[in-house]
Amino acid sequence: MYKTIGVLAHVDAGKTTLSEQLLYHGGALRTRGRVDHGDAFLDTDPVERARGITVFAGQASFTHGGDVYQLVDTPGHVDFAAGMERTLAILDAAILVVSAPDGVQGHTETIWRRLEALSIPTFVFLNKCDRCGPAAALGEIRARLSDDCVDLTDGLEAAAEALAERDEGLLGEYLEAGFSAPAFRAAAQAMVAARRLFPVYRGAALTDEGVEGLLDGLDTLLATRYDPDAPLGAQVYGVRHDARGGRLALLKVTGGTLRPRGRLDAYTVGELRTLRGAKSDNLPAAVAGQLCAAAGLPDVRIGDALGAAPPLPGCVLQPLLAARVEWDLAVPLQAVLDAFRTLEEEDPALAVRWDEGARQLTVRIMGKVQLEVLQETVRARFGIAVTFRPPEVLYRETVTAPAVGCGHFEPLRHYAEAWVRIDPMPRGSGVSFASECPLDDLPANWQHLIGTHVLEREHRGVLTGSPLDDVRIVLLCGRGHDKHTEGGDFREATYRAIRQGLMRADSLLLEPRVLATAAVEPQQAGRLLADLQRMCAEVQPPEAHAGRSIVRALVPAGEFLDYPAEFAAYTHGRGSLSVAPGDWAPCHNTDEVVARYGYEPTRDLAHTPDSVFCSHGAGYPVKWDEAPAKMHCRPPKPT
Repeated sequence: MYKTIGVLAHVDAGKTTLSEQLLYHGGALRTRGRVDHGDAFLDTDPVERARGITVFAGQASFTHGGDVYQLVDTPGHVDFAAGMERTLAILDAAILVVSAPDGVQGHTETIWRRLEALSIPTFVFLNKCDRCGPAAALGEIRARLSDDCVDLTDGLEAAAEALAERDEGLLGEYLEAGFSAPAFRAAAQAMVAARRLFPVYRGAALTDEGVEGLLDGLDTLLATRYDPDAPLGAQVYGVRHDARGGRLALLKVTGGTLRPRGRLDAYTVGELRTLRGAKSDNLPAAVAGQLCAAAGLPDVRIGDALGAAPPLPGCVLQPLLAARVEWDLAVPLQAVLDAFRTLEEEDPALAVRWDEGARQLTVRIMGKVQLEVLQETVRARFGIAVTFRPPEVLYRETVTAPAVGCGHFEPLRHYAEAWVRIDPMPRGSGVSFASECPLDDLPANWQHLIGTHVLEREHRGVLTGSPLDDVRIVLLCGRGHDKHTEGGDFREATYRAIRQGLMRADSLLLEPRVLATAAVEPQQAGRLLADLQRMCAEVQPPEAHAGRSIVRALVPAGEFLDYPAEFAAYTHGRGSLSVAPGDWAPCHNTDEVVARYGYEPTRDLAHTPDSVFCSHGAGYPVKWDEAPAKMHCRPPKPT
């Protein structure tokens, strides 16, 4: 049976070291590499080995207990969190590594929330217990992650009471007949699958302590059920390009059997390969539950579901910064664009954008370390030397109260009109669509078309031109023409209606905040708290852990950009600072940001709020504030 597991952690928790030990115990490695020696099996890229961090998700397989484990080692640094998140949806289980000396970091909590949202069974490996007693970290794991994290290092019987408390049927059997290994194994396996139990195993990966216990726990408590007779399906969880430029789609087969030269949707599958760190081997077939790399799928993108595969969830962890790319103009523009488009295929979060009018190329990033890695990658892979302007924060905009907007598009032989209401929604809800328009007023097919147009585009706010977020666009009424209305007409009317509504709305600028977790000597806590207050941070009360002061705070990302270097200087490198994506909040310096952007919404012709009407056989523009009086339909008055 195939079991896909991912090893996840905040940076420096020992994730890659644990992966090396798992592969060694499973017979996939003859010798164990080390991150600090630059010879870790799964850190294959020169950038990874030079920096001592995992940048790209690596994978390999090993066998244990009669099962084949497909191990995915994911990036731990927050700058590469999007790459980590893309692998989550294909996992049968996650191994979350927590460092006993460091405890639960901000990024640990971020990973935990994503695992919870995706309902992924999770095992916890409490690492570096040779350097620090596990009691404090175990308590923190239960307090900050889940009280259902149960220490199973000494086996099921040693934790019998804790397990029985979590299952009513098991409790009755335990009180009546005592411990029964088969009953406890079956109950614990079911609880793990339902995320009502999170097994914890103590150890030290570097010295190979506790690794066998973790493997035995995976054998006992993780069950997978894939059907080779089910309809063929596969999920695309990655894209890679080999040294010769060949494109490979990384697939997880969810049902049936995939073979070279077989059909999958509209594609004829080419060569199949299985990945082993930097190497790969030919694969005659991939069965349900198996990971593989396939050629011959030129148009698929990360996140696609092929055949009968269920859709993959979208990514939540998005870049907070944008940076402009600069290069020697002797290098052809197309070569630079091609290089970044290739990287975007492998990491869609880069969101590469070329602005023809401004002649600017920008990428979206999570942090400065990612920029440094991008610079090295472009030089090593494509032979192009690039630099980046200082990154800027990516803002978003929303509304604070409902606002109604209208749009009309009627050049000669075209016709469409739409009225919408823009409702504020809770943070993190994105942009959604609903309709309150009676079908008697506008047929269902046109209403569905308007809904498609609402969601197909990133709408811009009117304060800084930043993306619109956390709103629901409600269709109130609309009108088409049996002869003159074409599909693109409602697109124009919808875009203009949303924009016209925003011009009339009470807009709010949102800024991203990062969750910073800092550990300092007690005498340095005052300086840290003063710095956070200066940065307009929302600070939690300090805590004590392993003789140090732990401070957690939500800090505006723009204020925090250069702080890690300042922190390292005054703590003399002895403090620790981890950063994780936080939330979005009203901007603490809106007037300053709006003035800096100098955005004029009426001059953004690609996002115009104006309408187009027709008179005497010709279309003519009408300014946004004059358009409502000329509309051909009226929305119902609010009750």
